Amino acid sequence: MATMWMGATCMAAQVVGAPKIQFDQTVYDFGKTSQVASVTGVFKFKNVGDGILKLDPPKPSCGCTVAELKPDTLPPGATGELPFTLNLSLYKGSLEKHITVKSNDPLTPVVGLTIKVDYTPLYDLNPMTLAPNLPFGENVTTQFVTLTRTDGKPLRISRLDASKPWITATVDPAAGPEATNARIGITVQRDGTPRRFNEYVQIYTADKTNNVPASSLYLYGQIAGEVAFSPEALYWSIPNNTTNAPADRPEALVLRRVAIHSASGQPLELKNPQSSIKGINAELVTKEAGKDYELVVRLEEMPTNTISGNVSFETSVVAQPKIEVPVIVNVFQP
Repeated sequence: MATMWMGATCMAAQVVGAPKIQFDQTVYDFGKTSQVASVTGVFKFKNVGDGILKLDPPKPSCGCTVAELKPDTLPPGATGELPFTLNLSLYKGSLEKHITVKSNDPLTPVVGLTIKVDYTPLYDLNPMTLAPNLPFGENVTTQFVTLTRTDGKPLRISRLDASKPWITATVDPAAGPEATNARIGITVQRDGTPRRFNEYVQIYTADKTNNVPASSLYLYGQIAGEVAFSPEALYWSIPNNTTNAPADRPEALVLRRVAIHSASGQPLELKNPQSSIKGINAELVTKEAGKDYELVVRLEEMPTNTISGNVSFETSVVAQPKIEVPVIVNVFQP
């Protein structure tokens, strides 16, 4: 009887004195929002339990969200607030961000809060990015975007700043001074060695202060050279229990091939294939002398962890003396 009484007392102690967190809502939906840099709100909560509620600092899912607790310790029956600010981007879209709240509530130690907003910026850029490519033999390419002021007021672009001198941006003269939108031409000229590039153009308007751009256009493109090759990167995805016995590995698992040819039609010579990754070998195979080649890359040893590096080869082209092909071997749990 004494043992049963003590057990019942312990169980009662576990129930009595336990905190319990209760939010008035776990989803904050702003609906359609426009022409603002950020949105703010407050999640309200209460300790509906019998013990003191203690909360850890809230953890937003991204750096664009700032949140705090007021207070972080609540006696039974007390209420608190979690104010937050979500900084919006320059581009329209439906956003969904999350805040994780941990506490000493034994039944609900983790609560997930959600913030939703369907955002349209004051300046709407379409498209938001461009991918200009210059094939070998072409020296210039031009693409277009449209910038619109969504509140119906005149756009009044004051200047366009490109991140590199070989990128120029111009406003279509058809857009008058009172127009709410304008077509912008982005021209990329061949300059320097063949390469991939990540650049941008910043767009400023007359009503913006503190030298802050109204919008930014991002460019992800390529200036192709005389040596053309495909694919431009090699990737393996293998389970970590794959056998290392060569006879048991199918060719599709271990081999990757890169086709290489002269884009100009001029004679092309390749040599000295190398790999920066141990256990991966590279070999050049001549398909047609001076024109077409194949880089055969073999995974000789199965790694236990994900690895990355490159395979490379030298060429007879002055502008492209050495070409590196990125390699990733992803090892995953089956």
